Amino acid sequence: MARPATPAPAAGGEELTRGHKKKARTRQQLLDAALRIYARKGAGELALNELAEEASVSNGTVYNYFRTREEVLEAVGIELAVQLSHQIAMVSEGVSLGAQRTAIGVRTFLRRASADPEWASALLSVVRYAEGMRSALATYVRGDLQVGLEQGDFRFAHEGVAMTLVVSATMGAMAAIVDGETVEGHDSIVAEMVLLALGVTTTKARQIARLPLPVPAESPDDGRKMSRGPRK
Repeated sequence: MARPATPAPAAGGEELTRGHKKKARTRQQLLDAALRIYARKGAGELALNELAEEASVSNGTVYNYFRTREEVLEAVGIELAVQLSHQIAMVSEGVSLGAQRTAIGVRTFLRRASADPEWASALLSVVRYAEGMRSALATYVRGDLQVGLEQGDFRFAHEGVAMTLVVSATMGAMAAIVDGETVEGHDSIVAEMVLLALGVTTTKARQIARLPLPVPAESPDDGRKMSRGPRK
């Protein structure tokens, strides 16, 4: 007796894949909309109904992904951290000097801020509140500081204070960019001053801070500006 034909699994798999892709697109649409709100109003001002309007979706759609504005904030922070960490890792690939990697990180942040001040404004608003984002970024800073210390370029008394110095200087310089208070070579000047504060010699700090930034092969999402997206 012949067995009944077994349905091919491909159709179901394709349907599942389409469903996952649609959910991922909708989630990204909500995160982009939240970033735009944070850029305009600050991280403490987002309401879920406003997020729905900004993203041009229903209130019910928002609640399918986020129950509270704190969940939105944490998700946005992690998304930003992943994007930035990926971008900096690509640019720093093949660079072995901790001091140079630190300078690359600082300059990458500042150049991104110059290219997209709205994104920078949103990041500055989010970083104060999103613990996940701060932890992810701190991991990168700590690693480069430890390498630079082992190589003898850095000389600092306390790792935690050194991390605070790098992050605070970078965020402060980003705020200046958002406010329009920049000078020519802003990213290199800030990087040089950070390296000097970490104990790098004057000549070496200037040389490293003015090296051309490596240019990686970009993936489709690398360096993209904040999506304006549709609005009602």
